[in-house]
Amino acid sequence: MRRVILSVFLLLGILLHAQAQAIRSISNLDIRVEVEKDGSAWITQTWDAEAGNSGTEFYIPVGNLGPMTVSRLSVSENGQAFESLGNKWDVDRSRSWKTGKCGIVPKSNGVELCWGLGESGPHQWKARFYVTGLVQAYDDADAFNFQFVNRGMDPAPEHVRVTIVPAFDCPEWTYDNTRVWGFGFYGDINVENGAVVEESSESLGYSSSVIALVKFEKGLFEPAVTAGGPFQDLLDRALDGSAYGEDDGMPTWFAVLFGLLFCGSIFLLLWAAIASARGYKWKKSIFGKKKIEGWYREAPLEGNLLAAEYLLVKGKRFEISAPAQNIIGAMFLRWIMDGKLAVQPDPKNAKRVNLEFKADSVSDDDVIEDLYQMARSAAGDNRLLEKNEFEKWSTKNYKKMSAWPDRAIARGKSWFRDKGYFLRDGVCTEEGAREACHVVEFKNFLKDFTLSDQRGATEVGLWKDYLVYAQLYGIADKVAAQFKKLYPAEFSQLAQETGMDTRTLIYTMNWTNSMSTKAFTNAVQRAGSISGTGGHTSFGGGGGFSGGGFGGGGR
Repeated sequence: MRRVILSVFLLLGILLHAQAQAIRSISNLDIRVEVEKDGSAWITQTWDAEAGNSGTEFYIPVGNLGPMTVSRLSVSENGQAFESLGNKWDVDRSRSWKTGKCGIVPKSNGVELCWGLGESGPHQWKARFYVTGLVQAYDDADAFNFQFVNRGMDPAPEHVRVTIVPAFDCPEWTYDNTRVWGFGFYGDINVENGAVVEESSESLGYSSSVIALVKFEKGLFEPAVTAGGPFQDLLDRALDGSAYGEDDGMPTWFAVLFGLLFCGSIFLLLWAAIASARGYKWKKSIFGKKKIEGWYREAPLEGNLLAAEYLLVKGKRFEISAPAQNIIGAMFLRWIMDGKLAVQPDPKNAKRVNLEFKADSVSDDDVIEDLYQMARSAAGDNRLLEKNEFEKWSTKNYKKMSAWPDRAIARGKSWFRDKGYFLRDGVCTEEGAREACHVVEFKNFLKDFTLSDQRGATEVGLWKDYLVYAQLYGIADKVAAQFKKLYPAEFSQLAQETGMDTRTLIYTMNWTNSMSTKAFTNAVQRAGSISGTGGHTSFGGGGGFSGGGFGGGGR
């Protein structure tokens, strides 16, 4: 009985502590940065938070400003603007006095942005402020290294997304003129559709921060603030202690932690392998369940390969590997099936084929079109893509090639979002989860094709989609072999419609897959993570940042 009483009191203590917190949770933080030509920026933060019963205000320290300034804070909630007190905020006033008000507290090396908590319960605050000198001029580039979310926030946000866009007419930001690195958290940073997008993949902790280092080609900006010196000095300081680059040493603290957790890691890997082998390998937040066993017999998501690729890569519970080259091979095969590429015998070797570019353009989608034009450029003036040409081109043009799969995934995610399939970012509606499951169910169907007593796949038009998606799934050779064995006449008809015999069709599928793998691998190896062409962020590193500081949240 005594144990029961103690347990009850312990539970009550935990609940009372949660109630007494100034901020119980921050479920999401969305930050939009609109950068002006002179390097200044408007930063808008949308906080989805739940206030507790204690404390009086929410505050954000913004320090390490140097020549930068922070001013013009405004806060609103549900469309109602808070009263702005400018630099006359009084941290010692009561909660009721601060409700509906906001202000700035000047500090020795920066400011604190503050506003009243209001009533306990859920809130969505929109805070907006102006920063001068965000982008500064270096000798060979214009750049910034800014901390958007502080270490030591209490509580830390569960999800963060930072979107940085130009607020003036300028050339579109691409990897040709913009490079990005992210530090302080686990997630990704990329250049997407003319914007820099940085997003967390898991909840932030007390030691987490969100830092973005962005380098712009000279000429995009006319910065009002000059930092001077080479950009490389800023980059070297940020990369120190990071996971970027093949030669970066493992930080001592991480080596110690790794040693302590080695046995536990082995156990977790075994558990992940067993769970994956049993089929529990999909994110419930996206698919509505972790194990997907059913069949689906039609091309899912209206045939959108990029949306399917997004689900296959980002929908996995255990992201051990993601064969990005599969989407490239699938695009090649689709163009062949649609007659955009023609398969021609190689006059130099009777066992090989070349790809002839029949179309000048293939899509209104710039991501798909860019891949086609990259391959066409590799083919040269004769418009024939020959053995090793795409691989060699990708090595020389590694920036474009290594960045393309991430662009494809981002575009696929945008398509999925535009369809209204997200309840919130990364969490599907019921309809969205059902559509997402079709992607995996279609793969199940193709893998188990020989087991189905209702195959009915005798229409050549359906087979084209089947083989393209099989290429995306990485099982094209197996599916083609099944088709050829079960329906030799129809498989021969399919080959003839694409201008080939059956042997050439199977060879072409294998070649495009191999070519895509080599081209992407060459590009990634040449680029290296240190090149700033996007991808995963580094938890360590990020030194020399401006803005931010330590702490923040409720008090």
